[in-house]
Amino acid sequence: MVTLETTAGPERILRFTARTVDISDLDLATRRGGVTWHLLAASGTTSTVAGAPMTLYAEELSGTVTGLGDGPHPPARTVTITPDAIPQWLRNPVDQPSGTGIRTLVLEDVTLSRTRLVDGDLTIPGLHLREVRS
Repeated sequence: MVTLETTAGPERILRFTARTVDISDLDLATRRGGVTWHLLAASGTTSTVAGAPMTLYAEELSGTVTGLGDGPHPPARTVTITPDAIPQWLRNPVDQPSGTGIRTLVLEDVTLSRTRLVDGDLTIPGLHLREVRS
């Protein structure tokens, strides 16, 4: 968890570092007024973010834990992580040197809310845009 300075003031947010990110059936959505815009990959494809190590910022991350470094899986495999709700097993990695704060976490069926990506190259096969009015 980090605090970023924004135009609206300080904001607590999650920060993750990743070497690669694979996204099945990518659907990025943003809402403006009564319209939701979806940036979509072709169905059945995998979009990738690769290149330099990248930093992901998110307000909330939820998904199913499928890997946790060399340590045992947590008791509850489905997790939701926010700046105010970081699971104890993630907060204090027992298999990492004291003070590093580094833990390898592998997730599936992930949803990120209000995400920012710094560095890395995003490749989206079959890119298309869809407008949904409500």
